[in-house]
Amino acid sequence: MAHATGYTSDPNLSDFFVSPYAQFTQASSWDTVVSCFPASTPFSPTNATLMAGCRVIGNDGITPIIVKFSSPQSAIRVFSNIDHFGSSYDGYQYAISGSTNGSTFSSLFNAINTSNAAEPFTLGMFTGTAPFTVNNVLTPGAGPGGTVGYEADFQFSQPYLYYEFNQSTLATNSGNADQELSAVGAVPEPGSLLLLGAGLLGLVGQRRMKSMLATSAQR
Repeated sequence: MAHATGYTSDPNLSDFFVSPYAQFTQASSWDTVVSCFPASTPFSPTNATLMAGCRVIGNDGITPIIVKFSSPQSAIRVFSNIDHFGSSYDGYQYAISGSTNGSTFSSLFNAINTSNAAEPFTLGMFTGTAPFTVNNVLTPGAGPGGTVGYEADFQFSQPYLYYEFNQSTLATNSGNADQELSAVGAVPEPGSLLLLGAGLLGLVGQRRMKSMLATSAQR
């Protein structure tokens, strides 16, 4: 299935920090090593926990990972946690559903397969909405269980307060369907970024025009 996902190769995890991060409200297990997530309680990731490679883990679809934002978001960034380098499913081990009330979820994305024979793997077939950009570099910040990588940005047709991460078809077929995430955050919508860029260009043009007029008046 064709899609317009753009792929980047930025090794600096700090370039992908966002705000706000969603709160993890449900998972099968919580990483309690070093200064990572506290055990069995809701937790909000930070830039520091991302750099440490902290993660939460779902359980083969029995216990999905559920995150909650402080307000509904339609554009999100998913920070996968990679602990099976060289396995095609690792960066797309999740399927995404959204909910406005935390009880009724609508399917939004599911990875079916990937292409390429080795890292970095790119998304192949999928259902729903594909990420519009993916940074497929494994970034610094190796944690107790893995390394943050395959940062994926999604833009959905409506905002959701809750997002559920279940096993993807790709991960299920691999025999390792645990979902493993370090964070989920809100990102500016692609349209907003374009408007921001246009606005900045307009400001630059305005300043140049004012400068030219001022110079002309002085002559």
